[in-house]
Amino acid sequence: MHSVNPKKITSLEPSSNDTTSPLDLYALSPETIGIMSYNELIGLVRETNRPPGGSNAIMEIAHQCFLNPSKTVLEIGTSTGITAIELAQLTGCKVVGIDINENSLAEAQERANRKKVGHLCTFQKDDATALSFPDESFDVVFCGNVTSLVSNRDKALAEYARVLKPGGLLAAIPMYYIKEPSDQLVDDVRKAIRVNITPQYRQDWEVFFKISPFVTLSQSNFCFDELPAATVDAFCKTILERPHLQSLPVHSREALNKIYTQYMQLFRINLAHMGFSTLILRKESADIDAELFTSTKI
Repeated sequence: MHSVNPKKITSLEPSSNDTTSPLDLYALSPETIGIMSYNELIGLVRETNRPPGGSNAIMEIAHQCFLNPSKTVLEIGTSTGITAIELAQLTGCKVVGIDINENSLAEAQERANRKKVGHLCTFQKDDATALSFPDESFDVVFCGNVTSLVSNRDKALAEYARVLKPGGLLAAIPMYYIKEPSDQLVDDVRKAIRVNITPQYRQDWEVFFKISPFVTLSQSNFCFDELPAATVDAFCKTILERPHLQSLPVHSREALNKIYTQYMQLFRINLAHMGFSTLILRKESADIDAELFTSTKI
């Protein structure tokens, strides 16, 4: 689903984080489905919810963070676990994935077990702004784009720093607008993901992450490809034909088909206005002087 051009990536899935309880498919009414956020729908349809940049971004993170079986990774906003699973498969590292959506967490653990990396991947419900882990627990924290969905971003960033070991790496993939969106588009996205977002631009994220103790080691910038509506419709049709969804009552399944496709078409339009950056930042020790003579690639 992801195709790569120089500095361009195609993706259909924004990152997510939400809260819900395990669902009884037989009890889901059309009205209940109609008020579900996209983030809740991910767990229901068991979507492979990749970070911005998809598998290529995951590969880049694995490479640039020097992951191997001795490394421990915390993934913030793991959703259905694809990033954690791929990192474990690629490198043998141990990954703890957290989210606040219990349906997504259950799907993540099932996937990890099916992929034979259940012994390397642990999934649990946790809060990015109040992590339950001791100080200096992880070699790498991966936060994808989920920080944009956290109400107190500064507190979340402080927590990332707290649980990282000295010299540990923070991998972030923030999304931002490269074309100014209409107020209506932003409002529609807010309603879909149930987060009161404000438009962010690349410089906003560069400033946000440029704070002690973090030092940016590398940054790669991308834009999303524009996709035809038919491509998104075909993707949705495949997802919505999954066997477990056929146990939904007929009217509920119709409601799901309608709202899921609407959301994905909305994201198609929104992502055509957006780009993202893959950032690798290091937690510097207090006794390390800042670099004075920096350089620029030419």
